[in-house]
Amino acid sequence: MNRRQLLTNALAVAAVSTLPLSLATARAHAAATSLDKVVLVGLDGLMYSRIQQVQAPNLLRLSADGALGRTSIAPHVTISGPSWATVLTGVWGTKHGIKDNNFDAAPFAKYPTVFTRLHRANPALKTHSIATWDQIAIMAGSGSPRASVVVSVPPVPGDPEEFETDAATAAEVVTAITRFAPDFLFTHLDQVDRAGHLHGGGSRQYLDAVTRIDGLVGRIVAAVDARATANPDERWTILVTADHGHRPEGGHGGQTPDETTNFVIARGPSFTPGTTSSSFSLVDITPTVLDLLNAPLDPVFDGASRIAQPIDLFASR
Repeated sequence: MNRRQLLTNALAVAAVSTLPLSLATARAHAAATSLDKVVLVGLDGLMYSRIQQVQAPNLLRLSADGALGRTSIAPHVTISGPSWATVLTGVWGTKHGIKDNNFDAAPFAKYPTVFTRLHRANPALKTHSIATWDQIAIMAGSGSPRASVVVSVPPVPGDPEEFETDAATAAEVVTAITRFAPDFLFTHLDQVDRAGHLHGGGSRQYLDAVTRIDGLVGRIVAAVDARATANPDERWTILVTADHGHRPEGGHGGQTPDETTNFVIARGPSFTPGTTSSSFSLVDITPTVLDLLNAPLDPVFDGASRIAQPIDLFASR
């Protein structure tokens, strides 16, 4: 039994012993019908320092309304395949063994993804993966059981910098949240990484991509908030992270501070607004999602649930 289940049971016992029967019954019913839901937004190649530089309103508001982790993922390999595998398994590349963007489903037999772990814990859960980068489908579609829905949004013709393709991905996410309210949804947006490769992490084009991606994040957040308002029994958490940064001249895969920089934003009822951490990183995502959705944690994890332990604070962002 995890921390959340222990707390829920304790509160239920207290309610029954101290409240009038009708009120206790009503509160027990409310607890039973409350639903935790998590949306994880993956922003490929994004550096938090650039969010600050362009004053991206939606991402800055999310971090102000929730917890913010900023750290380095060194010596982890700063390439998308290894990093998104770590996000979705909770173990570093030294365990899952993915070293670059050429991989298959084999590593996820030994180190199951968060999708597989959630379905093993509760087969009734609905999980969606909606991504611009088609390699995400290998991860989400691996294992048994796999994600309930796996979508690789096809590239929009004549869209070399992925502006329209990411917009199509975000639109699919908004539809999924609004119509289906999956218990866990992971989405991946790619244009910031594309701008870094084409123009460099210090370029005007990179900053413009950050501004555009912030607008797409705003649409996803608005869909979550509208759904939560219309369904007050649902408790929604939004997590945002990236896989690596970019060198000013473009590219990644090395160990410079610009490449190894990482951030996590966590907004939801389990996170205290305005708190910051120097250790909350992408490897903590899977344990945190499992804990939020009442699924068991695994000692094999290199990361930890960030709602099950204190967040170490530092003075400023």
